[in-house]
Amino acid sequence: MVRARIFAALLAVLLLSSGAKATNTGGYDNGISFTPTLTVVTYTVGQSMGGLQTVRVFRTTTVTSWIFDAFQITSKGGNTGAMTIYTYDTKPVGTCTDTSSFVENAADIAKRFMAPFVITPAVVGSGTTSTTAQLLQVVSGQNHDSPQTQNLYICIVANGSIAVGTTSDLVGKISGAQD
Repeated sequence: MVRARIFAALLAVLLLSSGAKATNTGGYDNGISFTPTLTVVTYTVGQSMGGLQTVRVFRTTTVTSWIFDAFQITSKGGNTGAMTIYTYDTKPVGTCTDTSSFVENAADIAKRFMAPFVITPAVVGSGTTSTTAQLLQVVSGQNHDSPQTQNLYICIVANGSIAVGTTSDLVGKISGAQD
């Protein structure tokens, strides 16, 4: 309790004594949506949903660092099946093709941008048929393609039986800060 009070006091002193920053020093927050092209099927455990997604999140090919802070997935059709999300800072060589079994090549493990995570959409309120889930987590990194690109690669894998009614059922959104 005493440590918390000391920390709060130090934080207040630091915040009050620091000058206000009125200009943007080059970074900004971004939120980039992507819509995997799905097949109208019932995906089963381990199948890739929509194949490998290439999402441009990094500012330029020379300043390729980025700070991830949120991932959101929405099912417009109301699916509530769990999905595992794999993210890579280098284009993976494993199999992430729509409706195929996901296979992560051993070399791809070192290419992960962050640890894979499971996300399960749920109904967010009355008056909507869509389901949504969001992960909030801070991870900094950069692209490691050779030559470097602005791309982050995402593979969505079904954790169970997920019936899809349209080719655009899923909408993903990845957010972060460009530094």
